[in-house]
Amino acid sequence: MYLQKELVGEVFVLAQTQVLGEGKTIEEAIQDALSKLHVDQSAVDIEVLEKPAKGFFGRRTGKAVVRATLRQPAPKVEQVPREFGLVSIKSGTLEYSAPPTSDGAVPTISFGSDVQVLYHGEPVEKEVKLTEGLEPLEILLPESREPELRYQMVVDTTGTTAQLVWERYPGVEYKLADKAPANQLRLTVAKRETDAPSLRIEDVHQLVQIEGIKYGLQLDGLTEELLRQAKGSFVVARGQDAQPPRQPSIKYVFQEETPAVDEDAIRIDHYAVHGTKGVHAGDVLAVKDPGEPGRPGIDVYGNPIESEPLRQVEIVVGEGAALIDQGLKAVAAVPGLPSLQRGVVRVTNVFELAGDADVSTGNITMDSDIIIHGNVMDNVKVESSSGAIVVHGLVSGGQLSTGGSITVLRNVVRAQINAGGMSVAQMRMLNLLRTIADQLDDLTVAYDAIVSQADNIPFENLIRHLIELKFNSLPKKVSELSGEMEQVLRDAGQHQGQYSALVETIEVCKLLNGSGTLGINDIEELQKLRQSVGERIAELENEKTVEADVKIGYAQNSRIEASGTVEVTGKGFFYSTAIAGKGFRIASGVFRGGQVTVTDGTIMAKELGGPKGIATAAEVLNTGLIQASLVHPNVVVTIGSQSYKFDETTSMVKARIEEGTLTIYSGSHKIHG
Repeated sequence: MYLQKELVGEVFVLAQTQVLGEGKTIEEAIQDALSKLHVDQSAVDIEVLEKPAKGFFGRRTGKAVVRATLRQPAPKVEQVPREFGLVSIKSGTLEYSAPPTSDGAVPTISFGSDVQVLYHGEPVEKEVKLTEGLEPLEILLPESREPELRYQMVVDTTGTTAQLVWERYPGVEYKLADKAPANQLRLTVAKRETDAPSLRIEDVHQLVQIEGIKYGLQLDGLTEELLRQAKGSFVVARGQDAQPPRQPSIKYVFQEETPAVDEDAIRIDHYAVHGTKGVHAGDVLAVKDPGEPGRPGIDVYGNPIESEPLRQVEIVVGEGAALIDQGLKAVAAVPGLPSLQRGVVRVTNVFELAGDADVSTGNITMDSDIIIHGNVMDNVKVESSSGAIVVHGLVSGGQLSTGGSITVLRNVVRAQINAGGMSVAQMRMLNLLRTIADQLDDLTVAYDAIVSQADNIPFENLIRHLIELKFNSLPKKVSELSGEMEQVLRDAGQHQGQYSALVETIEVCKLLNGSGTLGINDIEELQKLRQSVGERIAELENEKTVEADVKIGYAQNSRIEASGTVEVTGKGFFYSTAIAGKGFRIASGVFRGGQVTVTDGTIMAKELGGPKGIATAAEVLNTGLIQASLVHPNVVVTIGSQSYKFDETTSMVKARIEEGTLTIYSGSHKIHG
């Protein structure tokens, strides 16, 4: 601040004539100065020394500094005594007047942190007494900066975008603020900013030309106002990207065709979803999508941008597979298991599994032979349409089914085995039809025997009473036949039409259900139904069948079916059911608890039944022989329609039809017939 010396009475008083004001804004700085002088703004002159800087997002940083000087002359004061040395600042330059006498007051300057002061080359802080004048004094002000404009044209690596980027840096000049002569002088720094230059729109046009940018120009949106911003960027041109091609690809159909999964289902059959499935000859294994070329682009310089080329992708086939449609598809040349190994598609007509068939493999479905070197575990289905199935281990809770033969070297427990496929189904239906035919014959005979004595009873009521009293198994057999037919139709697929006559006959047989309306009005219709059943039997007997055999080591709580023979090589066939077309054999083991039914052929066992009278049944439907080294009580043997039940343990048993009669031998001794 500047002071004037004023005489009040006999005392000199220094009065303030100039002060500095500070604040966040210029207005706040002015108010600060006015409060120090105790005057209003009309009595002072205001000089702005520092403005707050403008930062990011328009925020103000730093502080505002103003100098306030009284306009009215201060009360008359006397000049500072001549014995005082003086310093002043004029046009930014420090001036010095030494005291006239050796004991005069040496002038002192004070300063803030914005000024660095050295005296005799040594830095000083806050203030320095100029005992040797200005010669050893060095004042360092903040470095001034010239206004500057920086800009560049940035083109991205693809050449499709050209962007102008700029930043304007204002100039700054620092100097000492002017001060009147005083013995005690405070140094202040005056700061003056100068605006940085800015680009003009015509400058940008020239830059574009100099850079050689000519394609995709979009300068219409550029304005002078935008270019005057402190910093910014503007896309001056945008090229056209090259469109990538749709690259060729190969879809391996056999790897992707899995059953749909209902995620909301209470139970999901993961054995079916994740199973191993074979293919038929002619099935599509792989399909090639040849792809589609891309489209070239153009950069901002007008040069073309080449699209990525199409890759060379080809389907490679090995044994059991072939290419069709000019190499766009691969198909199975033989039935079997498809595989993809090192990019080569193959079909192996024998499927071999080194370990167990379990939840990790899922169900296995093939057209070819199947060899499993381990076991078949719970809930796993192993199926082949025509090949043989060989299991080196056991089958526990699994299912084996094929049109060919089945061999299980070890035990079969809680399992289902079906060898012969459709032939087994035809055999079961044929057996049921024969039973139904026999019962229809007996029903007709019974009707003829009593109709003359019951001529007042309607036909429908009479037949219904006969079915309920004497032939109550007839509706059950018809129901079993209907169930078998439904399964056959599901398996037959597109060949269902060949069973249309049988389906029609079964529908008529279902009218004999013993309840509701009979649906057969007289004896002629009943005889016609019997004739229709006989025709269906003849048709099935003429159907070509495959004799497929089953050979197992041991069975317990299982069901074994074969269109050929069933052979048990181990010691037991317990509580199980066997249905065979041509014979059943357990030469060195026990058949105990359950039933064996053979259409034609021999049932041979070392032992039938058990010492405690476990119910066991052996039946030959047509012609054949039943033979056992030992038969226990409660064993029933049946050939055709004739049966015999053993009441005591009997050895060396043979049962066959002789002259139309079931005859039972124990050794050479006939015990029945």
